[in-house]
Amino acid sequence: MGTVVATLMATGCTSAVQQENKPVANAPKAGGTLNIVQTADISPTTMLAQNNPNLTVNRLIFNFLIDLDHKTLEPQPELATAWKLAEDQKSIAFTLRDDVVFHDGRKFTADDVIGSVKTIQRPDVASQMKHVAAVITDMKKVDDTHVTLTLDHAVSNLFDLFEMMPIIDVSTFDALLTGKTFNGTGPFKVTDYNPGQGMTLSKNDKYWKKGQPYLDGAKVTVVRDSQSALSSLKSGQSQLALDLAPLDASSVKADPKFKLVESDANDSTLYLASNVKVPLLSDKKVRQAISYAVDRERILKQVQGGIGSVTSLPWSPNSPAYDKNEVDHYAYDAAKAKKLLADLSVAGTPVKIYYDAGFGPGAGIAEIVQFNLTEAGLKPTAVPLQSPEFLDKLRNGGLDGLFVTGHGFGQMSPATLVKGAFPFNADKNASSYDNAEYKDLANRTWTTVDEADAKAVYKKMNDFLLDQQFVSDLVNSAHTYTTSSNLQGLGWTMLDYINLDAAYLG
Repeated sequence: MGTVVATLMATGCTSAVQQENKPVANAPKAGGTLNIVQTADISPTTMLAQNNPNLTVNRLIFNFLIDLDHKTLEPQPELATAWKLAEDQKSIAFTLRDDVVFHDGRKFTADDVIGSVKTIQRPDVASQMKHVAAVITDMKKVDDTHVTLTLDHAVSNLFDLFEMMPIIDVSTFDALLTGKTFNGTGPFKVTDYNPGQGMTLSKNDKYWKKGQPYLDGAKVTVVRDSQSALSSLKSGQSQLALDLAPLDASSVKADPKFKLVESDANDSTLYLASNVKVPLLSDKKVRQAISYAVDRERILKQVQGGIGSVTSLPWSPNSPAYDKNEVDHYAYDAAKAKKLLADLSVAGTPVKIYYDAGFGPGAGIAEIVQFNLTEAGLKPTAVPLQSPEFLDKLRNGGLDGLFVTGHGFGQMSPATLVKGAFPFNADKNASSYDNAEYKDLANRTWTTVDEADAKAVYKKMNDFLLDQQFVSDLVNSAHTYTTSSNLQGLGWTMLDYINLDAAYLG
């Protein structure tokens, strides 16, 4: 966006929400309930953060100020119809829709924008965009449909905050955290929520998009594993399965009764990371050798079923930091890895490879990494942990070895990844990696708003990440939506929040 004044008016704009299965000639069919199945339980406590279990329901219950275009990452209108970013990018003035009400009938106003920002600023509220909300120092309501936000300094990922921040009803927010009340402005209202089992939603008859949603409702059911979700889809009990294990999802490709839809957001990167406090992994040369040792192509083929592409960097192909010349920087080279480790006199050293037993690709990746590192001369042991224990240790630096899992945010502004995504957060990360140069680069990525200057910063960031390898990215993939062939109009945002505004059962 550079350093010019940015203004957008809603007239003539179309939504940036990506849609699949668009009808060619037939008009949408109103009515019916969409049955959705997923393997992870909905988490009300993390509704203001991006959390995979909530991808299904965030955009069904809530709306957001803007919607990022999937190709350009330029903001498009949602609850905000227009905005003006000051020339110094230290303030932004929003014009809001005047025809929006919450599910309880209360009118949406500028007060709700201010309240939503203040809620993310709360220290007890989880959000990867807290670092952006923290620099908003003043918020002024001009009237019900106009609000101005002032920042302490310009940031390059300001609009990522407005893409991720649901507009909430502050008066019922604490009840939202406990799953008691879900009061949003979105196309569906929660009529029943049972932790561990699922959620039932009904059509919001007062939705601001006239004539939408077409569906009468949606029902989300939580099942124990990917195979159970696939069985539900094949039996006709459900019409949409979110994030099946890749090989399960790929199994329906040839069946005309189903469709495998890959999100164009590419918001899912599999990685192998090191706890740098472990003596073996404290040496970047060892980490580099390990990265050469991993057969990414095998992981892509055998674990991901070919969904995605191999990579050595965290960025999605649509990111301004993406560098096609560096994605193969750590191409599989077993001989080179073995020699590097031998030269470092660490051959034969034991190392643990932790993985989340509840994370679909985890076991498959850990098995391949274990084989590769044995081939390279180390003595690896794969260690499965149940999801709660794995996530707790991940957040608290308790994984004393290597660990395998996935991250998002490579499709957003680069600053959002290095300031907000836990594997890369320069201030605190899962690898216990603390480096002054990295913190400086992360801050420059965040505060450099001129596009030409930013490109130079991204190049330095890429060189640094490739050199340090506290995170070794493996495969850039996508969230998948496996659907029955009669589901039409399915949409999603750049954060892969499902959008059912225009969805219908044909």
